[in-house]
Amino acid sequence: MLRSWDFWRSIGSPKYVCAPMVEQSELAFRMLTRQLGADLCYTPMLHARLMGEVPEYHDKIFDPHPQDRPVFAQLAGHDPKVVLNAAQMVEDAVDAVDLNFGCPQGIARKGRYGAFLLEEPDVAVSLVETLAQHAKVPVTAKVRLLPSLEASMELCLRLQDAGASVLCVHGRTRQQNKQSSGAPDWSAIAALVERLDVPVIANGGIGSRDDADRCLAETGAAAVMSSEGLLECPALFSASSHPTTGQYLDQTELAAMYLETVRRFPSASGAEVRSHLFKMLYAGLRTHTQTRDMLLTAETMDDFGGVVDELRRLEWEQPGFHTDHFSPHASWYWRHRVEAEPTAEAEARAASAEGAEGRGDAEEDPAVARARAESDALQKRARRAAEKRRRRTRRKAGRAEGQSGGWSRPAVKGAAVKGAAVDGVAT
Repeated sequence: MLRSWDFWRSIGSPKYVCAPMVEQSELAFRMLTRQLGADLCYTPMLHARLMGEVPEYHDKIFDPHPQDRPVFAQLAGHDPKVVLNAAQMVEDAVDAVDLNFGCPQGIARKGRYGAFLLEEPDVAVSLVETLAQHAKVPVTAKVRLLPSLEASMELCLRLQDAGASVLCVHGRTRQQNKQSSGAPDWSAIAALVERLDVPVIANGGIGSRDDADRCLAETGAAAVMSSEGLLECPALFSASSHPTTGQYLDQTELAAMYLETVRRFPSASGAEVRSHLFKMLYAGLRTHTQTRDMLLTAETMDDFGGVVDELRRLEWEQPGFHTDHFSPHASWYWRHRVEAEPTAEAEARAASAEGAEGRGDAEEDPAVARARAESDALQKRARRAAEKRRRRTRRKAGRAEGQSGGWSRPAVKGAAVKGAAVDGVAT
């Protein structure tokens, strides 16, 4: 089995990477990002215990496809035997298995996985060793920075020595999360790249193609990964240009392309489609509230297509990614930034763009707070409406939960099972 740089070259030396995202990096979204410049994709996080204990969970959340390569399957767990069992369930359909040492959410503390295992380095090393010795494919790991560079260096060297073929480093600590995320430390990633002998994927603060290329230049990493920025702009790696025609792809066009991809690769649930459209069409849904209600009640692909068609007909302020009129306050990605991250576009335009400045740590910008409240309220309403639809469906037809609109996978994927990550946050 090839490892480290030999393995990396065997999969084409990927440069731009789609991150693992809970209930967000499903097959259709991965295939869309590949069409628009991503060279490597990760599956959504797979909860190792549930993979082995709940067959329905495995069938619903693991969605491989022959055209979806190279792809890494990300696993979360703390018991080496359990995680190895999950790895052996997926290894024949992926190029590598990745260990999640990066998720900072509270659910990861309860499940004893993610970034909280960085505080148990012996457990993290044991997981890498077990998979490196027994899995058919290389093992990789995704980590966050520890409070000191020295501690980060020591852990990454231990993971490398344990058998990790690739390390993905998020340039923030576990405490830097959500509204307190702050700027990523690319210089720390650069120091790790200099010392490590395996390929390093840099992650954190990637909101545009310029950011991606600057991160590669400043860190010397083998590749760069985007998560939330890519969710809103799946064409981030192609600078919002169609790779064949060169056409500029605005958010409405990207949403239409996503729906077409869902039709070609029907693995996404209605909840996943709704969530993706909310991020891509964020400013339009806020401006034209009737389309927000349409999205909330949408059940079929035709319903979702109707939302996109209506916004195409209406005029709405788009964020204008990769243009001279980039507008941060019209962007979902920027909605909760406490302070502007060091992105190339933001540095060039933040001085004149409304809402891009003055986001101090002590007090959240009122516009950001309103946008976040609207987002939270819409998602809460969507969950209530989805539950009503499920109850109505069960009463009328006795069909399986969530099987509406012709999708092959239900909307709820083990959400009620203790220890499962269901918050949709990138790890």
